[in-house]
Amino acid sequence: MLDNIDDRSSIDLAEIQIDDVAEDILQIIRTNQAFFASKVFGAQGFGSPEEYDKLVLEDDNGSRTFEYFNKGISYMMSTNKKDRPIFQVFTHFMLLQHKGNV
Repeated sequence: MLDNIDDRSSIDLAEIQIDDVAEDILQIIRTNQAFFASKVFGAQGFGSPEEYDKLVLEDDNGSRTFEYFNKGISYMMSTNKKDRPIFQVFTHFMLLQHKGNV
């Protein structure tokens, strides 16, 4: 959880509409158990500055919050194939944000 922004090098905020999200990503969110309830992914302490992503999903099921610490290195070090769809979702939203499609 991001409690203090003083040590952060940058903060980007975006509101993304469902029409901007690729269908395969929506399918992962709808069907992958990792996205059924709020959760924290990744691991803290892998770098400086610490990479931190926060995704808030709002839909008919309510609001769920997902946090991912050190997404890239956590995914590369993982041996669990269940982590791939989670990485795909967060990466998709990151790319949308950086391309200015939001």
